[in-house]
Amino acid sequence: MELRQLEPFFIALLIGALVGVERTHHQGTHSRSLTGIRTFILFSEFGAVAAWLSRAMGSSALFVGGLFCATAVLVASYVTQQRTNEEGAGVTTEMAAAVVYVLGGLAVHGPALIAVALAIVTAGLLAMKAPLHEAVSRISREELLATLRLLFASFIVLPLLPDRPVDPWGALNPFKLWLLVILISGLSMVGYVAMRVVGPSRGTMLAGLFGGLASSTAATVTFARQSRERPELSRTLATGVLLAWTIMFVRMIVLVGALRWPLLSRLVWPLAAMALVGVALAIWALRGHRASPEREEPRALGVKNPFRLWPAVKFASLFAVVLVVSRVVQKHSPGQGLYWVSALAGSTDVDTVVLSLSELHGKGSVSDELAVRGMVIASIANTLVKLAVLRVVGTGQIAYRMLAAAVGMIAVGVAVTAWVAG
Repeated sequence: MELRQLEPFFIALLIGALVGVERTHHQGTHSRSLTGIRTFILFSEFGAVAAWLSRAMGSSALFVGGLFCATAVLVASYVTQQRTNEEGAGVTTEMAAAVVYVLGGLAVHGPALIAVALAIVTAGLLAMKAPLHEAVSRISREELLATLRLLFASFIVLPLLPDRPVDPWGALNPFKLWLLVILISGLSMVGYVAMRVVGPSRGTMLAGLFGGLASSTAATVTFARQSRERPELSRTLATGVLLAWTIMFVRMIVLVGALRWPLLSRLVWPLAAMALVGVALAIWALRGHRASPEREEPRALGVKNPFRLWPAVKFASLFAVVLVVSRVVQKHSPGQGLYWVSALAGSTDVDTVVLSLSELHGKGSVSDELAVRGMVIASIANTLVKLAVLRVVGTGQIAYRMLAAAVGMIAVGVAVTAWVAG
């Protein structure tokens, strides 16, 4: 017999040892009747031999029968623990032993690499009991429901939608429309989770970064309100607003890169230039903060869980309207009319303009120049609206500080756009 033929059995033994080491370590605080490295090695060996014999006999009955025998042993162990009322009795170890039996068989009968990878994942899950329980305890019911809605929308609703235009203008594809909604919601979810993990108490700068990823408008409104309540923090809050605005340009670049990669080569220049202005001003402001007496952190940002059904429906409706209006305007009044639509829609939500123009560009309805100018116009309109929000909701000091930043971003964006799409 060649050594290569024994290799799957060695892998099976190592799989049992890997999981068994974790369970043996766990036994230090929990006395269990079925725990230990030897037991798990035997279960893995049992699965490997049963799989080898089943393959040699050309029938899976022996492996299945072995699984029933292993399950009977595990059930007997669990019943014994329950009768003795052993503290901490559960089924985790028994389930891990059953998994090891199957992985031992997979190492012989199937791809050994998959068996090893699953064994590593199994041992990792067993070892991370405390962190996983702590993480789950921090998830609120609202957040759990929002995640389930996002999964429902992604894997149940999306496949049921028709992947073809359903309107007379050929602009509305339900499948692509909902897919873009999921993309936006998923990107917002990343920002929301980052906010929950890091927390705004870690600093206004991080709050501005993650708040801008979830919603730059929401971050702007929240910082503006706090500036009125705590005018002495206006300088720090202005830096948070600046970072939130900068992230908006980065978010647009990511969306275009995911939707229309060929367009990104031209759009990235004006958006990156506007973002660099924000980064440069933020660095300058951060240097000033080192000598500033402002130390108290602002309260949490008003960024809500990003996937709620009604806001998602409203976003899809707004996107559909912008898409249809853009298609009609492009047909009857190309060029200037599309710019007005971009400015109007971008003043409330720049994502709708990015998505609609990417869709139209993909169908060949708009040129590279029109798409780039339209998206830049939308970002400028959105920046001006947020500047007005700062003046109305916040103090004059924070609005004055952000005025110079807005002028710099807009001027650079217009100049680079004229060079790229001129």
